[in-house]
Amino acid sequence: MASQNNTGRQYDKQHAVTLVAIAAVAAYRFVAYDGGYPTAAGAAKDVQGVTEHAAEPGEAVSVVTGYSYLVEAGEAIAFGALVKPDLVGKAVAGTAADHCGRALGAATQAGQLIEVQLYKHVHA
Repeated sequence: MASQNNTGRQYDKQHAVTLVAIAAVAAYRFVAYDGGYPTAAGAAKDVQGVTEHAAEPGEAVSVVTGYSYLVEAGEAIAFGALVKPDLVGKAVAGTAADHCGRALGAATQAGQLIEVQLYKHVHA
């Protein structure tokens, strides 16, 4: 849960955009450019950023797009691991061929918030 150099939750939000949600989205989740989850229904859409708050379909949601933000973990994640979104936008272990960020903290279980450095999404 803690960042590499801070024992509390932190992030370095440099940029954000406003999207209109096309589906219900939760706070602290990866979201695609169209306002939905990047991997919902088997899609492989690019991640634009991380939601700052929850939104219902048709509502505006602020999405952090630059440097880092808190993301809800979908599983245990080691510090420094590459991460990608699961079906509901939570951070799970990624690979060199499929990732959208790097964990700047560690999660010991699903549901914890970790700081993630945001990268351009890479797909296999």
